[in-house]
This record gives sequence, C-alpha cells and structure tokens, in this order.
Amino acid sequence: MRGELAEAAPGLSALATAIRDRLETSHSGVLIRRAHLGRHDLDTRRRLLYALAVGIGAPRIDRKVVWDIKLRPELVRSGGASTFSEHADEADFHTDTQYFPNPERYMLLYFAQAAACGGGRSSLRDARCVREALSGSDEGRWALDLLSRTALPFRIPATFTRTGSVTFATVFGDRPLIRFRTDTLRRGLAARPEHNTPDVRRALAILRAELDNPARRLETFMESDSLLAMNNHEALHGRGAFADPDRHALRIRIDDGAPQDGAPKDQAR
Repeated sequence: MRGELAEAAPGLSALATAIRDRLETSHSGVLIRRAHLGRHDLDTRRRLLYALAVGIGAPRIDRKVVWDIKLRPELVRSGGASTFSEHADEADFHTDTQYFPNPERYMLLYFAQAAACGGGRSSLRDARCVREALSGSDEGRWALDLLSRTALPFRIPATFTRTGSVTFATVFGDRPLIRFRTDTLRRGLAARPEHNTPDVRRALAILRAELDNPARRLETFMESDSLLAMNNHEALHGRGAFADPDRHALRIRIDDGAPQDGAPKDQAR
C-alpha cells in the first residue's frame, strides 16, 4: 500500500517520509501549523490522515484506526470517562498506550476544531532532555536508576479491558525510551500494593517535579487544521483543561514493525 501511495500521491508520501525521518533522527515531535485539510469534509480528512499514517508506518487498529479526541458528556456525567480522549480536564504529561506491552512508535494528532475558549493548550517534553535533567543531581540520578530497573504496574483503562489487568514495565528503558502516565500508574499501584513502596513513590515524585518544571516544557495552542506528529517512545505530551465542548481532534497511533527490546520485561496480568 505504501508503494501505491507513493505513486498516487507523491507529495503526501514525501511528507510522510520527511516526518518519519525527523522523528527517528533530530526531533521527537513535528508540528505543522497548517495542514491544508480544512477545506475537506471530516470523513475525507480522516482518509487523508490514514494515508499519511500508512506512509509513516503501520496504523494500529484498536477497534478502529482514527480515534476522536472529544468531550463525551454522557460518560463524564456517569463517571465512565476513563481516558484523556473522553473528558475536558487537564491531561498531565504522558505517553500513549504506556499500559500495553508494546506502545506504538508514532502518533498523529490532527485538530479538526480548536477550542474556541483558548483552552486545551498542548505541552511537550523530550524524554532525552528529561533524562539529562535528572542526571544533573544525585537525587535525580537515584530516581532515574530506580525507574530504569524496577518494573511497575500500569493499569489498563476500562475503555480497553474489562478484566482490570495491568502491564508491568519500567518507566525508562531502551525501546521505548520512556512510558509514563500518572493515573494508570496510580491505579496499577493501588491494584498491586506490594509494588507501592516508599522508594517508588519518592522516585515518581522526583520525576513528576521535573516534568512540571515550567522552564523546560514547550507549550503551544493548536489551531484548527494543525497537525502534530510525535515519536511516542521519546516524547511526552499533555494538555490544559478546556471548556469548549466542540473541541475536536483526530488521533492515529502508528507502529513501525521493529522488535521491542524491552518486551521480556512486560507482563500483562
């Protein structure tokens, strides 16, 4: 399919190659302020984003390929909104699908409709910079070491499982370089309290303090028709709260097909 795409849409294929090359070399994220998709209807934009994703790698199918990131009031009211894609609250720094044994390598996030209220600002951190910052102090090096060798339980959200299972993995590794999300870790540690030790809590607090350092985060407002591509193994992202119920983003998760060096450490239970 990738060859057919290159023949039928050489410009789109070249863009996909350029994005993938950047994400594998110099950058953990690529921001395109205007994707020039806004003139198309939403279904056509979904198809074009899928074609772009095919050029980058292998789009992951978890019941569907293109996911809507949009407030779902009925779930919020019932208390059933278990992921950031379903509510309008703040989403602190995280990587996607950190609760699966093999998180996808890349992610596309396209903003079909920005929040008219000006909220929902996106934040980014490069995991390489996070590791370097932690290595600059005794306390940070201690936390980095513990979180690199201690497998912790990440609770799989109810949206993806009915069994309440967890995946065990280290926060820092080789591939992915980082996997992290506060709420899935908190729920995982609550489900497996024997892993919720004082040292683990201290190390996670040190990491969160570094991630929350405002001087080291990149923050931007994603306008309508903007596109963000990320290396999900090397970049953390988050967003601020928003009030506009019409804010709407489209997300595609993309595998690259490479073997997972850290797979033996992961145990789904």
